[in-house]
Parts: sequence; C-alpha cells; structure tokens
Amino acid sequence: MLGVKKLSNVIILPLTTIFLISQGVFISDAYAYLDPGSGSIIAQAIIGALIGVGITLKIYWEKIKFKLSSTFSSK
Repeated sequence: MLGVKKLSNVIILPLTTIFLISQGVFISDAYAYLDPGSGSIIAQAIIGALIGVGITLKIYWEKIKFKLSSTFSSK
C-alpha cells in the first residue's frame, strides 16, 4: 500500500506543476488600464528587489567568497 502512495505522489506532483505553469502561460488579455501610479509601484518593487539582492550579497559576500575559493582551489 505504501508503494501506491509514493507512485501517486510521483505522478501527481509533476502533473500539478505542469497544470499551474500552463495556466500562467495561456492567460487571456485583461484589457486593463495601467496608470502612472501603477508603473511607479512596479518600478519601486523592481528597485527594492535589486537593492535587497545587493544588500544580501554584501552581508554574505565573505561566506560566498570563501565557499568559491575553497571550491575552485587547486590544492
């Protein structure tokens, strides 16, 4: 009985993933209006994400550098 559960999880998870991705790909037109305020919010979100990535890299830069140097060292 346990093998059936594992098999169903192996089948259901990829099918669910494919279904969710296909729903995002085949979206119909919304015919929506984006005013300048909406564009401003989108720009702020993009800038905020970039700054967040930059700060994260700054905080963890030494750990990343150490990990890369130990990975690519020739010793």
